[in-house]
Amino acid sequence: MRVRFLPLILLFLLSAWFLPAQVPVARDSFNIAASSMRYPHQLDKWRFRIAAGFSLVAPPKDLLENAIQAPLVNIHMTFGLPWKLSLEGDVTTLVVSNQFALGPHLGFVIKNFSINMGWDVAFCYGQMKFAGFDNKSKIWIHYPNLSLGYKLKDIAFTLKGEVVGVTSLVQTSGTNEVERSKYFYNGFTFALYIEQRLWKNHVFVIGLKDNYEKFYWPTWMLFSTFNRFYHIPELSFSWIL
Repeated sequence: MRVRFLPLILLFLLSAWFLPAQVPVARDSFNIAASSMRYPHQLDKWRFRIAAGFSLVAPPKDLLENAIQAPLVNIHMTFGLPWKLSLEGDVTTLVVSNQFALGPHLGFVIKNFSINMGWDVAFCYGQMKFAGFDNKSKIWIHYPNLSLGYKLKDIAFTLKGEVVGVTSLVQTSGTNEVERSKYFYNGFTFALYIEQRLWKNHVFVIGLKDNYEKFYWPTWMLFSTFNRFYHIPELSFSWIL
């Protein structure tokens, strides 16, 4: 009986010798922290990352009749520095109203949790010369902020809070100029960002943000005279390039 199986054994040994070895499947080493934007991670030194997207905003009802309702186009950037520091920049535009922000951030990571503290300074410029308007606005805004993040392998969650302080405001309507250079507290913002891996290293970001402010910068060229705080919700989508 053993002789009968000898040809089969020899055939098996020969096939194992001549057939190529099985190539092991590469392990998926993706880490959402290494490909995210809003998650308060520590970007490697001298590394640059950019994301582009847009935001949908529901303006206050008091301004709804006159406010320009269009998506805000946004470009967000981060640049890694030594000593757990990074430099973040942000450009948001509505054509008639624009904000340019830049500021340092300090981050710490503990396993799947992270924290980031930053201070962004923004310059806002708005100009409207149509539909009966001849208005300009130049504003300097400070955004001290804190972000808390939690990540899994393919998804990350980030909570971010900002305090909004205005240090300079110059508004012009025709030939009339109004200037307020004294610092004043303008409110705060609170946001939740969800970053999800789609395929390979491509990550999509969804943001839910509430702006609780007296004056919301995209609408300042309207010269609102209402002295009250508004809840202004914002829904954003961005793609990390």
